Amino acid sequence: MSVDTAFIEDLRQFASLEPAWNTLVRRSATGTCHSTFEWLYTWWKHFGSGRRLFLVTACENGTLAGIAPFFVDARIPGAECLHFLGQGLSDYADLVVPCGRQDVAEALLHALLQRQAEWKAVDLEEVPADSPYQMQLERLAKTVDADACWVPTVRCPYLPIEGTWDAFFRSRGGGFRHNIQNKLNRCRRDGVPLRYVDRMSVTNTFIDEIVDLSARRQKTDGHRSPFLNHPDQEFLRGVLPLMSDRGMLRISEVRVGNSLGGFALAFCWQRTMYDWNTQYDPRYAAYSLGRIALAHLAKSAFEEKYAEFDFMRGEEGYKFQWTSLARSNVALRSAASCGDRGGT
Repeated sequence: MSVDTAFIEDLRQFASLEPAWNTLVRRSATGTCHSTFEWLYTWWKHFGSGRRLFLVTACENGTLAGIAPFFVDARIPGAECLHFLGQGLSDYADLVVPCGRQDVAEALLHALLQRQAEWKAVDLEEVPADSPYQMQLERLAKTVDADACWVPTVRCPYLPIEGTWDAFFRSRGGGFRHNIQNKLNRCRRDGVPLRYVDRMSVTNTFIDEIVDLSARRQKTDGHRSPFLNHPDQEFLRGVLPLMSDRGMLRISEVRVGNSLGGFALAFCWQRTMYDWNTQYDPRYAAYSLGRIALAHLAKSAFEEKYAEFDFMRGEEGYKFQWTSLARSNVALRSAASCGDRGGT
């Protein structure tokens, strides 16, 4: 069966892929919440200025069979650089190809090679280290730089969900359990009125609360947050309601009275809950409300029979209190890759 390829180079063509995009992601070997149409289309709408969409599709008998989701950063003439869509905010990136279909990956590569003169460097971040498409991506990079190589970027801790929450919680070390329980006891002792809210949708008013909380945290200890950066915040105001409309968003809040004291925000995709952002109000730092919100979120993943809780990229110590398991991400970079590595 022949595979036909085409380049998608404007927003209208990109939008036309929506009906079939996520169906393909569900069948793909490395698809995640950050491979979805909602995430990448919204990212392009907010970050496409000065960049050229370079998205390649593969079709069989008119049915979408593969996607190479790239863009070319053309803001520096003579230093055009190939990146994955979503770079900078996505925790994972790869070709979107069904399991076992190396022929589709090869067709996408062949199409890209026909136009490889249109970029001078390659910088592809956050590719899973076990991606079945590393060979194709490496061949793509080496057409412009024979010295292009893979480099490790970050580990991504994850927790397989097996059994019940109570059994898992008992299996953790005493320090882990006591830390959470002691904080809850301290709240009760100090008369701090905690209230849990499970949220599957967001409004601008709620995002304003997150922004205010993040600003207080940054002022107190310098903690960085995408909710404070322009245009990251505008992207999040666009993508979070869209993902919630698709049933792909989950937020566990801990409120002190009516005030947002802490939250854990996750994306839900294919029986995996992806913990993307956890924050707390520094006014309540003594009560570890971010940790309590994360525990409440993880408990819901057990109760709702998810298969995995993914802590996503980053090797913060608190993640390894939950699990000893981690996957690795890698980046493919040519020696001449842009100083600006995509993203925001």
